[in-house]
Amino acid sequence: MEKKKEEIVCIKAKLLINGTGEDPVTNPVVVVKGDKISDIGKEGEIGTVEGAKIVDLEDLTLLPGLTDAHVHILGERSYSPAEDIIVPHDLKVIRAVEDCQKLLKAGFTMVRDLGSSISLSLKKAINEGTIIGPRIFAAGRTISQTGGHSDIHYLPREEVLKMGILLADGPDDCRRAAREALRDGADVIKIMTSGGVGSEKDDPRYPQFTVEEVKAITEEAHRIGRRVASHAEGAEGVKIAIAGGVDSVEHGYFLDEESVQMMLERNVFFVPTLCLVEVYKKSLEKPLDMPPWRLRKQEECIDAMPKSFMMAYKAGVKIATGSDFFGPPMRAHGENAAEPITMVKYGMTPMDAIVAATKNAAECIGIEKSVGTVEKGKLADIIAVKGNPLIDINALKNVEFVMKEGVIYKKPQSAM
Repeated sequence: MEKKKEEIVCIKAKLLINGTGEDPVTNPVVVVKGDKISDIGKEGEIGTVEGAKIVDLEDLTLLPGLTDAHVHILGERSYSPAEDIIVPHDLKVIRAVEDCQKLLKAGFTMVRDLGSSISLSLKKAINEGTIIGPRIFAAGRTISQTGGHSDIHYLPREEVLKMGILLADGPDDCRRAAREALRDGADVIKIMTSGGVGSEKDDPRYPQFTVEEVKAITEEAHRIGRRVASHAEGAEGVKIAIAGGVDSVEHGYFLDEESVQMMLERNVFFVPTLCLVEVYKKSLEKPLDMPPWRLRKQEECIDAMPKSFMMAYKAGVKIATGSDFFGPPMRAHGENAAEPITMVKYGMTPMDAIVAATKNAAECIGIEKSVGTVEKGKLADIIAVKGNPLIDINALKNVEFVMKEGVIYKKPQSAM
């Protein structure tokens, strides 16, 4: 960590991709005063800033800090169902702190955690400076119907409730559960309107909750300015979520034209977690400790996921990046750039993938006025990568410089 408040820093580099989708700027200079960007221009256009510290990043490319709009910071290192039972809670917390550090060093200055019993406390620890990590928008406890995706089907109900899951049935109970989540301090509410891959007894294509149940939750969230994100893999679950008023659809593996049109008409964000298609493919070769039912459902999703992604992308749905990583091999935090990289692999332009990971992700969370792009007046969340991600999107894995709110957390030896 490096920088004192109100210190002035002039950052120089070879290229700036500001996150808006505009053409990149060559030989940029970004002036940071305190925690905000005070000026931007090309070298030679901005005069000498008295007392400024110069950070010359030479051939690196500047970008806004990246955002992963769908993570779970759980401190997990295994896919085994036994993980929740045999690993001590305090060990998971220690691992989660490490994961926060990995995320920040990988260029992720902001994440939206959509379900973790410790994410609200991690957020507080980062905000007070106890640990380092990205800015966290946390859901805390998720809301599921009994037997739904968040329900841990192989455990007794009373044990599931102890593990930080809110089970609710009927509109009144859903309203109560939403108020419980908000009472916890949730920044966003996470619900489940379809089955999923990681839950034992349901099917990703089958819907969960009713429109009335979803409306009860979204009404409670929206009345105090909170957003609702829905796990929805099947088209019917997507439609229930949108009709119920959610703000973002997560996964959407089995979309149809009607569900895509509903997203467009109601300005609902799509967070496709597309990089999991590569995880699912690899798991067929190396299943690690995944249970058979998980492997079977992963295989069933592989062909549908890229098709649904491209259907939404070509239609013009607003897409934000989210990896759905939670810590184990193939989904380790710090490797979250896999999402924009996979989006490009399956047909998105590199510029659109960068916008999805910066501007769009900030809009999805609802903080676009403060972050998401490198523009004057915004918080100084700035990273630099080796190479040009517009030419090779894999450059997003080569993060050499990280600044969050004007504080430098990582920089190359040459700039020291």
